[in-house]
Amino acid sequence: MKTIYIGILLFIVGFASAQEIKESVAPLSKKAQKGYLDDVSTEDHGAVNVIFQMKIDKKSDAVSFENYSFNNDLKYIGTSDIQNKKATIADYETTSLYAYVGGSNSFDVLSMKLKINKVVAVKTWNYKKQEFKTKKIISDETVKFKNDNGKTYKGYATYDSFKDNKQTVFCLTKIDTKDKNTADQFKILLINEKLEFQEKTLGLNGSYSLVYCEQLKNENIAMIFAPNKGNGDISKYVYFQFDINGNQVNKCEFKSPASAMVITAFYEKDNSVYFFGSSTDGKDAYDKVFNDYAPINNPGAPSSYLAMKWEKSVAEKMDNFHILRFTGNENDFATNTPVSEFKSKFKTAPGDKDASVYKGKKFLIENFLVTNSNEFLVAGQICSTVMMGLENKETSYEDIVCFHFDKSGNLKAQYGIGKLNDDKKSMIFQMYQNFYPSSDGKSIYLELMEVKGMKGYASFIDAYEGTATYSAHYFPRITKIDLENTSLSPIKVLGNGKYFINDIYSSQYDGKENSILYVGMDKDYENLWLGKVVLK
Repeated sequence: MKTIYIGILLFIVGFASAQEIKESVAPLSKKAQKGYLDDVSTEDHGAVNVIFQMKIDKKSDAVSFENYSFNNDLKYIGTSDIQNKKATIADYETTSLYAYVGGSNSFDVLSMKLKINKVVAVKTWNYKKQEFKTKKIISDETVKFKNDNGKTYKGYATYDSFKDNKQTVFCLTKIDTKDKNTADQFKILLINEKLEFQEKTLGLNGSYSLVYCEQLKNENIAMIFAPNKGNGDISKYVYFQFDINGNQVNKCEFKSPASAMVITAFYEKDNSVYFFGSSTDGKDAYDKVFNDYAPINNPGAPSSYLAMKWEKSVAEKMDNFHILRFTGNENDFATNTPVSEFKSKFKTAPGDKDASVYKGKKFLIENFLVTNSNEFLVAGQICSTVMMGLENKETSYEDIVCFHFDKSGNLKAQYGIGKLNDDKKSMIFQMYQNFYPSSDGKSIYLELMEVKGMKGYASFIDAYEGTATYSAHYFPRITKIDLENTSLSPIKVLGNGKYFINDIYSSQYDGKENSILYVGMDKDYENLWLGKVVLK
């Protein structure tokens, strides 16, 4: 076994009197510069091994591996050739079903008619990620139900089982008919691998709009509905949870904090489901302000026709922010925080610039934490749309938001953090945000994976034709939230923004040491960088 020793650079820094930061840089070999980061592992005593995979030559599929070794202080030890230790598994063929609406031509792109396709594909083992990926589509064709009843269904949402051997497709639908009473009723449609379907009704009386739905980690589907105008008390919303087989698990009628409340995000923690929404100060019913939520896939457009209408209806600035929590059949709370309150509780980090007060715009939640004292932290980004070129409409991830609520859902603070990169190339990528408790539980560390978008070409042909693509390069920033004093520490940028994190191995948290390990390279792919933060 050949071992190579190269010069190293080691930094050990502390900041905010609460964190120990270590950084180390080692030059990559010429071979590794032409390969890719294959694996990162940490031994029991804290030593770190970073493995690169490289092709031996252009004409062969044979590969070689180099291991870059660092001790528990991130001091670079050396580089050695090693053997492949990862598993390789044979390809296999799979059959699956999926539901969608719309299509790829002008005649049906706006259609909400539910369609079912049967796909036969070959799955191959992705050595790099150690998981199966689709290698080839053998067939992909629209199919009909064997027990077709002649009805046409409009699709709103569709979900699958997480188990490969279970082909049941769960669809939330309405029947497309001129009979208004029938057309207003939501139905659950279950399709099995034999192309037989079963129709089930929801326990809703009268006409309702779909406010939000999402699949949980246990495969269940959570939904919230709002009564339409003329259907009794317009603030009496309904929460459901169904299993993947369409059986009702939970139901809860609750009083919404607003007659027209839109929900744009959810999070599940322990045995509870949290929803995050907003509203204007108006008194109209949901269907007079917003459109039905319809996240079902449309292969011919960025979203379904109803989803596009929903996006447009929720784009306006809101007057109130809401948090809802459900546990079993109970609504634990449904809060109301006026947007005007955020300005008075706005906090920034020392020396940070360009942070913005939340003003009621739509935002995407990236992470959520319930503290030891049952307070809530919500982290995300304001989002809108931006044109990349003449035709490509992309989601734009903008201001960073972090909200702090007490155990009753009352606002304690908004922590504002400015973005470092606000060009279009960077804003089309979402930032990763993570919470890590301090060892004494009195503080929370907020990790921000700042994005630097870069333009490039995926192949020689793309470069020749001028077809550019954009990729995200991440580097970590960390600040400490003092829960009692609702304050932020100065923000530390690891690697000084010169080294970028590999997306697969963006960070590794060690609960025993209460530390975060980062592995990345410079933009020229010439140097390997390791950073480590010990959270005190």
